[in-house]
Amino acid sequence: MKKILLFAMCAIAAISISSCRSSKSEKSPIKTYVMPCSEHVSSDGVLRAWASGSSDNETAARKKALASASAELAATLTKTVNSTTEDYTSALNEGESGMSKSFLSEKNKITVEKTLSGATIVCDRWNKDENGQYTNYIVLELKGQEYLKALYEELSKENGNAIDKELLEELFIKNINSGNNDK
Repeated sequence: MKKILLFAMCAIAAISISSCRSSKSEKSPIKTYVMPCSEHVSSDGVLRAWASGSSDNETAARKKALASASAELAATLTKTVNSTTEDYTSALNEGESGMSKSFLSEKNKITVEKTLSGATIVCDRWNKDENGQYTNYIVLELKGQEYLKALYEELSKENGNAIDKELLEELFIKNINSGNNDK
């Protein structure tokens, strides 16, 4: 009888101890981390591209970040220009749209390449982790007005084709601000 009573008391003690342990709150393995420079987004007629580069060498990390940001900005500008060209030609009469679309597409390709070299760095932050890896976070910016100015210069070389600059500018800025460049 004593053995049964001793066994029952041990079982009750074990259950009590295990129930106390399970009431602890466990930490979530998911951490919230906000990337540096993530507050810079395309808006207000300005295209921005965010990128990062990591290496055990600061120079290599910077080159990687700049290359990635440049490629992202080129892709964003190209998507925005394509959306604008589509919107512009669909706003024109049917006869004008075909000629204008091919003409604009040709001039846009030339202008995109010229304009990207004028992009500026608006955010440049560094991080070094416990393993000695450097990470460079960069945001490149390109003002929509600078692109349009270069496009208008390119378009002025061809006197025969009239482009509605006001409509083109309105659609371009609308595409930047509405996020059509993220398609």
